Amino acid sequence: MVNVHNQPDVAYSCKLLYESIQLPIFYIEDGHGVETIWGSGDQHRPFYMEFEKLFHPFIEKEMEHPVILTANSWGEFIIVPVKRSGERHGFVVIGPSIQQVPTDEHIHGLMNDNQMSYRDLPHWNAYWDSLPVVSRLRLLHISVLAHWMINQEALEITDVLQYSYQYVLPAMFQSNIEIEILAKRELSVSNHSSKIEKRLLELIRTGNTSELMKQWIAFPNEGVGILSKRSQLRNMKNLAICCVAIAMRAAVDGGIYEELAFTLSDLHIQQIEELNDVKAVEAALVRALLDFTERVEQSRKESMSKPIRICCEYIFNHLYQGITFDKLAELTGLNSNYLMNLFKEQTGMTLMNYIQKQRIEEAKKLLNMTNDTISSIGLRLNFYDQSHFIKVFKKYTGMTPKKYRSTLKTEG
Repeated sequence: MVNVHNQPDVAYSCKLLYESIQLPIFYIEDGHGVETIWGSGDQHRPFYMEFEKLFHPFIEKEMEHPVILTANSWGEFIIVPVKRSGERHGFVVIGPSIQQVPTDEHIHGLMNDNQMSYRDLPHWNAYWDSLPVVSRLRLLHISVLAHWMINQEALEITDVLQYSYQYVLPAMFQSNIEIEILAKRELSVSNHSSKIEKRLLELIRTGNTSELMKQWIAFPNEGVGILSKRSQLRNMKNLAICCVAIAMRAAVDGGIYEELAFTLSDLHIQQIEELNDVKAVEAALVRALLDFTERVEQSRKESMSKPIRICCEYIFNHLYQGITFDKLAELTGLNSNYLMNLFKEQTGMTLMNYIQKQRIEEAKKLLNMTNDTISSIGLRLNFYDQSHFIKVFKKYTGMTPKKYRSTLKTEG
């Protein structure tokens, strides 16, 4: 760390910073309110919050380095302590900014978490739209720059990141962890043997569904880690989420498409979070493990070389976009004519027919699970027009999309 004894003027440093980074900057001296504001800070405050109220919980603790804080409203701020003669004299706040405009799903979760009224949603949307979008990496670099200009101390961005995480956690957390470790060692308490866990993961990786269920029955409940002391339901959910995340990795190792595995993991975890019964959570976990294992089993039945697997995965992930043979040849590093011959040899289908068949399989799901019109489904899946979609659909199913949908309703 480099120190320079001649401390610069805070106001002048803030002015230069604002002119360089174009983010709102506030200077607050200890024991006083907001001294100076650079930039359009007022319009960026949450519409119902006073500035001091927003930062009061954060500035009560002593601060050595800059901290990046994320408010409940997603606005991100850099707080830089102003140090003179080894003591804090105040702090500079830079922001707010936002990493990305929140999605509808994120907004719904935020409103629920903070018990916000949906009547205020238009105000919040206006607030989020007004915030400059700044990446976390740029915020870290701004933090280092601001700290150097104000305090003449050189830091790395990793120092700021680590200190930010330490700052927002209560100090007792680390000491509690050490106490728990000591207690378990003294009482010789240990979690269950990792052999069974490794065996379960190996069964997922190899797609062995029947043996997986046998091992699950024999899996001991005693010795399983405690991930929540306050609630058995929360504890079970946390355990299930960990299991799903690890199982997802095993399934990818077993051969299922990575993008599919991540999507499955997200969906199963979302379903687990919605449950309010311990047994239901356990059932959902077993269903998730079986889902991964069965998909691995199906994948392993399809004996393909690496280039063909690359093609199939790319097609799976881009059914809703245009797919060209040249792109597939580029991904595999093979000549396009050679690739097409190799593909037919290993799958029994031409590349064009395979792409069409996969799109029809996707169309069948959309016809079954949505109320989208036949024309919109065909358009989404890159068919030229409705008549082309109907023709190809009939080629692979023996019926029109309309007939297929009506058949599903009759069976239901």
